[in-house]
Amino acid sequence: MAIEIGTINADTSVKFNTTTIKSGYIGTNYFYGNHFPILDLYPTNIHHAYSLRKLKTSYSGFGLRVRRTAVTSTEVNVGFDSNNQISLTSPITYASGTATTAINLGQFAAIAGYGTADVGVTANQNIFVVTWYDQSGNGKNPTNAFAGQQPRLVSSTTADLERSGGKVAVRFTRASNQNLTLADTTSNTNNMSSYWVGQRVTTAGAQCGYGLGTNRFYFPYSAAGSAVYAGISTNSTAITLENVLNTDRKFYEFLSPTVGSTTLVQGWTNGVAKNTAAILTFTNINIQLGTAATLYFDGYIQEVIGYQSNLNRLEKEKNINGYWTIY
Repeated sequence: MAIEIGTINADTSVKFNTTTIKSGYIGTNYFYGNHFPILDLYPTNIHHAYSLRKLKTSYSGFGLRVRRTAVTSTEVNVGFDSNNQISLTSPITYASGTATTAINLGQFAAIAGYGTADVGVTANQNIFVVTWYDQSGNGKNPTNAFAGQQPRLVSSTTADLERSGGKVAVRFTRASNQNLTLADTTSNTNNMSSYWVGQRVTTAGAQCGYGLGTNRFYFPYSAAGSAVYAGISTNSTAITLENVLNTDRKFYEFLSPTVGSTTLVQGWTNGVAKNTAAILTFTNINIQLGTAATLYFDGYIQEVIGYQSNLNRLEKEKNINGYWTIY
């Protein structure tokens, strides 16, 4: 059987005869094409999935719903570009408010080089996220109707996307209580494995990047400059993800329950396993991005995925880090 080796890290790198191999197994390690969507590989037991990349080949929906600072009544839905990610060339679809003639995100933001801006719209607009669409197929779309509390996608100062590690990100500002929230009671904290990619811009104050319920599932939570935690609790019983805070990009994982025990939870930071803690049961009331209760996050979020399963953690980790290149 013939084996063809192509460009390193391309999805078409390895072929058996004419069949393209997009994932494989060597020894104890799996390998994947960097752009192979994670929800194609692991399509079951997904509860919610938010990202600035396309997570499933068959997903035909949008990534985000956004508004701009000029003609603020205008909202558009943002699709994925030819590279299956959110960019300034991402196609847009009019959603509500004043009509727009823009056909891509860069033109909607009136950034030079992307087409003629709408009449009355000055150059280089801020673009804020109204809704982050769920790619799981479950329709769990966190949103925020208050303009001042919506996180930012495009900056008028840089005339570019918000970025973390050179890749597109959504910027949440703690001082403005920016967050996206969805009322939801279907998640089960006893069976929720979450994957979070982002970066703090400050370590000041208590802040949380993602939560389910009110201080019941919080991850990652930083306690006023001292450490980073993840847990299911109302009394700060949690595992320590990091002892020293910094503003590096991070990839956190939190399995509830951890593999091998139905009574423990466990976390990982940049692929390194952390300690465990006892699992606690709580009913959830919402999904929150950029906060848990009033612990507003100050930084960037790029991807959040929640599975109601603790299976295939390592393979999911490799896929996520392979795309976002955190470590």
